[in-house]
Amino acid sequence: MRIVRNKKGQFILIAVMMIAIMIVSIGAVLHSAGTYYRYEQWEEYITLVEHIKFNTIRLVEISLANFTTCGNNSTGMHAYALRMYNSTLKDNLNQWQNDLRTAYPGYGVILAYELADGTNIDYFQGFASKWDETVSYSTANATFALNITSVGLTGFRFMATPLLSLAIVNASASTDEIIVAVTQEDEMPVLKLERDNFQVDGLNVTNVASSYDPDYVLVYTIKCDSNIPAAVTVRVRDHRGIQVIARSG
Repeated sequence: MRIVRNKKGQFILIAVMMIAIMIVSIGAVLHSAGTYYRYEQWEEYITLVEHIKFNTIRLVEISLANFTTCGNNSTGMHAYALRMYNSTLKDNLNQWQNDLRTAYPGYGVILAYELADGTNIDYFQGFASKWDETVSYSTANATFALNITSVGLTGFRFMATPLLSLAIVNASASTDEIIVAVTQEDEMPVLKLERDNFQVDGLNVTNVASSYDPDYVLVYTIKCDSNIPAAVTVRVRDHRGIQVIARSG
């Protein structure tokens, strides 16, 4: 009888241990599954936020490129004055807001924006430009607030401030070369510009070479097919399509 009781006791002990192991295992599996799906869900929303941010900034760049292309033949007149009533950026962003709601109907995506107006650069509807000067530029400025109501994300803010600046460093009438500096936002030099990125009014561009400069970090030497006139107009278009027109003399 003692042997039987010992066997029964062993059986009960083993059964209890197995049940305990099963409970611990199931708990671990449920915890892992819950953590995994929460992680995967947040990964999805982080990707969504980055996607919206990237494409919004790109839209501002494209809008600025279209804005500057409209003034392609504005040499001799202030480009801002020519297009001061242009609503390109506002129209594009309004359409982008609608597109986001349509593309993500279950997420509750709400993108609000504010266009720069006034300030020391004299923005109008998010755009500003200063052309036909020795140092000229084209720029845009917009601030965004992103809400995703399905996860309680509110007020995620970011800015889009694309800028392209063109400075005529040297344009001597006795030579066939023009030296210019091309910079973008944060005063970073624009790299890898080639002959197709530049135009010189009245002259043919035969070659463009870049080199280091202690003042501008990087400059481009534009070689033309004849000597430079006393007053010369240079146009540059970067890889985003943004254009600037500068003039010396």
